[in-house]
Amino acid sequence: MGIPVVLHEQNGIAGLTNQWLAKIATTVMQAFPGAFPNAEVVGNPVRTDVLALPLPQVRLAGRDGPIRVLVVGGSQGARVLNQTMPQVAARLGDTVTIWHQSGKGAQLTVEQAYAGAGQPQHKVTEFIDDMAAAYAWADVVVCRSGALTVSEIAAAGLPAIFVPFQHKDRQQYWNALPLENAGAAKIFEQPQFTVEAVADTLAGWSREALLTMAERARAVSIPDATERVASEVSRVART
Repeated sequence: MGIPVVLHEQNGIAGLTNQWLAKIATTVMQAFPGAFPNAEVVGNPVRTDVLALPLPQVRLAGRDGPIRVLVVGGSQGARVLNQTMPQVAARLGDTVTIWHQSGKGAQLTVEQAYAGAGQPQHKVTEFIDDMAAAYAWADVVVCRSGALTVSEIAAAGLPAIFVPFQHKDRQQYWNALPLENAGAAKIFEQPQFTVEAVADTLAGWSREALLTMAERARAVSIPDATERVASEVSRVART
């Protein structure tokens, strides 16, 4: 038909459809290195309110007190986060304060889990309407590693503990790996996401270490991903 095809792979490993489309595409772009050997790495477009957050060295300067842990399970929640983090809170006591997004229908159960662990003071919400504000509040994020979540966390400049969703192609693992390799995150495969391991990891990160990790996350982000993708689409359309 002569219609140009512009392909943008959001994830760190390409699915079967994009593997096939890449063979006929006019140009191929990728958000993370490794999905395609010769494709340009352009990042994922990220919301402007996240991009507008102050840089980590500005946002985190002068913070003290308990480490602020943002737990994000997505709209459907993540059972492993909902079950594990209240016990992590019990181990860490008053060294952390937690904002836990539980997912639809799970708020009461998670609140009861925190209360049962002797930690009723932590904030639990079903959803978070303003993620930019949540990122601005946080010192570290505990979450899954979907492509857009990883891209937002990098753009915000935040350290993270990633718990990839278990899938046969380990898509979410490959999304998170560039941040772990940069020293900005820690990946726990779901079987390794235990109370002891997570509590020890969080307890081992000082505020100075978290700031360094935040700066590394921001350094590997691609804040102009939207412009890069749009520019390539425009270029192909003109040819």
